[in-house]
Amino acid sequence: MPYYTQVTPACGLSLGQEFLQEPYQKFIFYVYGRVSHGEEEVPPSIQEPFQTVRPPPPPPIFGSFSSSTCSFQSSISQEDAKPPYHPDTELKKVSRSLLRLQKYSLILGFVSINAGFIWALWNYHHYWYIFLPFLAANTFCQVIFAISNTIAATFTSLRRKLGFKKDVIPENPEKFVMVLPCYNEDRQEVETSLNSLINQQNIDEHPRLIMVIVDCNAKAPGEEVSTQDFLLNDMFAGGERIEFQNGYSARDGFFMPVTIQQGKYRGVPYIIIGKKHNQGKRDSLCFVRSFLWHYKNRSADISTMFNPDLFDYMGSILTDNGLDTIDYLCGMDGDTVFDDDCVYELIKALRRGGPNVVGVCGAVLVKFDEKPWGWWNLLQNTEYNLTQGLRREFQSRVSGKVNCLPGCCQLIRVQDATFGDAVLRERFGHVPKPNDTMTQQIMGVYSEDSIHASIIFSRHPKSQTRQALRARAYTTAPQSWSVYLSQRKRWALGSKSNEFVMVFRPGIIWVERLCSFITVTTWWLGPFVVAAMFGFAIALVRQGKKIFENHIMIGLMSVLAFRYLYSLLIVTWFPHNRMARIRFLVGFFIYLTCSPFMNVVVTIYALLHCDEFSWGKTRASVGDENGAGGHGALPDPEQAAKEKFNEKMPPV
Repeated sequence: MPYYTQVTPACGLSLGQEFLQEPYQKFIFYVYGRVSHGEEEVPPSIQEPFQTVRPPPPPPIFGSFSSSTCSFQSSISQEDAKPPYHPDTELKKVSRSLLRLQKYSLILGFVSINAGFIWALWNYHHYWYIFLPFLAANTFCQVIFAISNTIAATFTSLRRKLGFKKDVIPENPEKFVMVLPCYNEDRQEVETSLNSLINQQNIDEHPRLIMVIVDCNAKAPGEEVSTQDFLLNDMFAGGERIEFQNGYSARDGFFMPVTIQQGKYRGVPYIIIGKKHNQGKRDSLCFVRSFLWHYKNRSADISTMFNPDLFDYMGSILTDNGLDTIDYLCGMDGDTVFDDDCVYELIKALRRGGPNVVGVCGAVLVKFDEKPWGWWNLLQNTEYNLTQGLRREFQSRVSGKVNCLPGCCQLIRVQDATFGDAVLRERFGHVPKPNDTMTQQIMGVYSEDSIHASIIFSRHPKSQTRQALRARAYTTAPQSWSVYLSQRKRWALGSKSNEFVMVFRPGIIWVERLCSFITVTTWWLGPFVVAAMFGFAIALVRQGKKIFENHIMIGLMSVLAFRYLYSLLIVTWFPHNRMARIRFLVGFFIYLTCSPFMNVVVTIYALLHCDEFSWGKTRASVGDENGAGGHGALPDPEQAAKEKFNEKMPPV
């Protein structure tokens, strides 16, 4: 029986009428054939090239109409299926609103508290001693630092001269990796930094390797190619290269494509790790530090961030170059230059400290290459000298808790207390959630060096850190207000957030807890301190010699004078040559006259922009005038997800 005799048309027409003319006949044959034979093919007897023909809709089931009535057509189209809102976008908006609310709350509190203190001081200046704890706490701390440093330095020097304390040199020289994180440094900066590593003296017996890790393909201003391109294809041309589409799990949870190149640069073995996407310096540090710890520990049967093939490949490179274990990690930045004996001095200081000392930092100074007497260079160089010569020296000699190991000049032991997963992955590499507080957001982006140290002190209270002032490293200072404010905003928000958290962190010794509290309080009351300075100057003019009849006032002024005298005497032992001493003296007077007001300006600027997590113009790349993102800020997670999903990256 023919197939068409089993079909009844919807309009009630007989199969012999025009309803079964083309293209309805083919359509009915096709439908019936599919139904009768399941999903099998239509019988060969009715297979015709009609599949591409789109028949009109069937006629309605009610009534009998002519063929023209049953063939209704329209030109409408259906919209794409989409949700009423995008969860990630809405979550981002809510996060921005929460951060903005916290920012305005901080600004309101800052203005209200300082205005209240200034009003009270102006109207009740006869009770000035009530305000003394807020005004003099930081000065008294610095006086204690100065006295303690003098006693500790004298005691240590006598012990060495009398032979009670000698340097212990291990039988087997330590093996270490020198790490150079890069982002958008230009060719000259990177080459100068690399050459300073190659030219290090007194470390020839130490097996070592240079590890350069480059974040994405950012270009420096004036460069035709990205930093990663000229490193792989020019500066380190000729090395063995391999690419991993899935190299490791980045901070954002996605797999990171990585290019690995190995070889020798002026006789020293190297590894270049080129990351395809920008995940910030902290992600790069997590990669290198976690790799070195798991390599030294010979971790087995555990889950790590690394693709096993990449881990084995990099481990084989280290083994082939005589680095069967790694004792130290030496860190520097792409725009930093080491003195010729910098690494040796770091190693010597770490040896002297003993096994409890897990890290050492060097003395960070300003490069005066382009502007030997530039105003910005002199100011920042003096600030470096004062910071490292006072509180950080106290932390090194007395408390043993240097709370910041600058990434541009550091030497850290590779062990569980420093690079273990509990410290590195769970705490240091933590990515803030959209609903986290302002403090957590700031600590997830800025001041990774001080945050790393505070985590070590909290989880491993017996661990100590030191400072080696003879290990000198030179870096670039900002040369304009915009760059200066951008840099100081990151420093102020990052360091003060970390100091604030250290007040409450478990495992922090009471001395550092108290110093952190005083530091945060003094920073918060900056305008009040400046107003008090003006008030004291006015009182000195009005009362003249009478003010010196108050013995308490004389004592306070003596304490203040001692603080500045000690700061000035740093010129006798910290600067390493005559030119450095002259520059310190010139910068010291600039610092005295400008720093109180500049600190207030920086504080206000930092609070006004505390919800903008980027590097500003400090690390602006070509094509990114605002510098948003930078080598430290977290990239837009939504955009990163789109890019990486589009690439269809394979799983491990």
